[in-house]
Amino acid sequence: MKKESRDGVFPVTTYLNQNVVFDLLAVIEDGFSQVTNLNVSRTDGKTTNGSIDGEAGFGLYGIKTKIKAAMGIEKNSSEENSSSEEKVHTPTSLFAKLHSYLDENQLIKDIEGKESLDSLIPGSFIRFNSKLEKNPLISLLESIEQIMVLAMTFQPTQKGSKKDGNQEMLKQVKSMRNSLIANDSMDLICTINEKESLKAVLPVYLNYFIHKNTNEIIDGNYTVFGKVVKVVSNDLDEINLFRNTAFKLFQQQALDGLLQSMNTGLDEQIEFPNIISRISTPAILVIPIAIYS
Repeated sequence: MKKESRDGVFPVTTYLNQNVVFDLLAVIEDGFSQVTNLNVSRTDGKTTNGSIDGEAGFGLYGIKTKIKAAMGIEKNSSEENSSSEEKVHTPTSLFAKLHSYLDENQLIKDIEGKESLDSLIPGSFIRFNSKLEKNPLISLLESIEQIMVLAMTFQPTQKGSKKDGNQEMLKQVKSMRNSLIANDSMDLICTINEKESLKAVLPVYLNYFIHKNTNEIIDGNYTVFGKVVKVVSNDLDEINLFRNTAFKLFQQQALDGLLQSMNTGLDEQIEFPNIISRISTPAILVIPIAIYS
């Protein structure tokens, strides 16, 4: 994988956890500071000492701090200068600043294959390129819901138990999908190295996507930057894709039976894919800070 230039990064972010970016930058910079408004005046043969009041903070979060800086002004000529300067950062530009700092200090580990996991520990900053896909069960339920709604729209008006049965099944599918997106969060599955079956699981929050739209990243090749929270390096460990949902206690056999019962109620031409509930070694669980291109 080709690394970004150490002189900086110019990302187009599709997903950005602004809270983490602001917190880390505040730690690095010892808080945010910005001096606004500077006025200097001069007159013949007179020296004046004064002070400047300014506001510091980051407007998106409403953090404001008063700054009072002592200033000595020596006035030897009859001229007056006044200047005002304000610099505004966007969340993406602050991320680029954070990324550059970590990269320049060699605090980011690039993941390319299984050998990259040998020295990896929870808490490490990592970066890798990957194609992304949603939790397979969420993706399947969304597809079923869309197919059912479309089919019911074009079908002749139905009466009786058949119509009620379709409505009830659609209600169940929606309920299952909603239970998998608890607290507006879900998992993305990344295949880092297909030959070595190296995968990463990213728990993402919908609010951090642009327009809360997750569809535009699917099947695209993006760079992921985040922090490792778990390394799965042996056969006794795994990542449960339903760990934060009502399905977390389901074994694979029970999940297969549930999907099979749903499949019997759909058109025979619709084929269900194999849905896995757990990701085994080699794999990593990562808190994503940014997904960008």
